[in-house]
Amino acid sequence: MLTVIMIFLGIAVLLLFDGVLENYFPTTKEYSIQSPKIKEEKKVVLLTDLHACCVGGKKDKYLQMIQKQNPDILLLAGDMTVKNGKRTDCVIEFLKGIRSIAPVYYAPGNHEIRMPEYESFIRAVQNLGIHYLSNATEKMDEMDIYGLDLPEYWYHKFWEKRDFSKEEVEKLLGSPKKDTFSILIAHNPEYFPYYAAWGADLTVSGHIHGGIMRLPWIGGVISPSLRLFPKYDSGEFEENGKKMILSRGMGLHHIKLRFFNRPEISVIKITCQDKSK
Repeated sequence: MLTVIMIFLGIAVLLLFDGVLENYFPTTKEYSIQSPKIKEEKKVVLLTDLHACCVGGKKDKYLQMIQKQNPDILLLAGDMTVKNGKRTDCVIEFLKGIRSIAPVYYAPGNHEIRMPEYESFIRAVQNLGIHYLSNATEKMDEMDIYGLDLPEYWYHKFWEKRDFSKEEVEKLLGSPKKDTFSILIAHNPEYFPYYAAWGADLTVSGHIHGGIMRLPWIGGVISPSLRLFPKYDSGEFEENGKKMILSRGMGLHHIKLRFFNRPEISVIKITCQDKSK
């Protein structure tokens, strides 16, 4: 009996050690997307869910990783801050560091919109020359970049009934151009089928934190909506030819651990696809 207890204690200690250690070894995950709407290759770096975890060497580590990729565009898919507004100055310093690397397009998550000083934060971000897309769109070369700002109502626990639809996206963003490659920055990935039906060629999201813990062959264990083994946890997903890249995120929030779930920045190469194929 003592042996069994010792084994379980040993496993618990190893899990705890891994949960803490993972946070100090962020990784880069690469994806490739093809589209006949693209003529020149673009390299996109997706950043999400920093949660103001950018003090000391962690900020410098991320800046080095991003700089090394030499991206054409940086997309920020929300929750770079925390809802109580703590360490916002640290987030601004991080944004100062990335703005010189490439054009930055930033759409909010549920934490930004809950901040008590949300409006002043938006002004500070815009003063840096960053494109803050709150239900807005901007053109970047041959692509249209949309930033979806969902009301807090749509961030809910899984047992709370919500009837989302592509019309909700259209109400906030209008309709995308069919002949232009459309990127949708949408923090909450749970509505991906509706983003795809709306017309987003590529959706980039975060919010799920990779499922907090990841299990081999299963994936993420729990989402912020408390859904066990969520369908959308991290990686690449497809719906009727439309793609979503879902990042595991960069920081921590309520649960200060990551189990087999290293923080990441996502690198997306968008290339031309032969229309004849």
